[in-house]
Amino acid sequence: MKRLFLFFCVSLLLNSCFWDKDHCNNTLQIVGTYENNYDKEAKNLLVIKEKGTFEQIFIKNGVTKKNTGTWKLSKESCYVKLNNLKLMHELGKYEKEVFSQSGKYRWNKIMFNEDLRKEFDFYRVEIQ
Repeated sequence: MKRLFLFFCVSLLLNSCFWDKDHCNNTLQIVGTYENNYDKEAKNLLVIKEKGTFEQIFIKNGVTKKNTGTWKLSKESCYVKLNNLKLMHELGKYEKEVFSQSGKYRWNKIMFNEDLRKEFDFYRVEIQ
């Protein structure tokens, strides 16, 4: 039993050495395509581009909405500011009030309100 436990601990240690993570547990740069999957009937994409810009694409019932803005990431605090980010999917009054253009880039996803409000989070779907 001790050997099994020791093997498990060594495996975890070695496995963690193979991942190139930053202190926010990201293995990838922020540039890429993300999707908000709160509205299952819609495609809600956030495309983070290299030169500090982003594009939002929201498609539902054959209607497409687009938006653009700029982003800035603080690698020290994992904080990402998305200037001109729009809330594209329908939410209640309270959720609209707590919507923020600032989030955290952790675990290769963009989380808002410290990940308490998953209806705002964007999950990576493509690496650029």
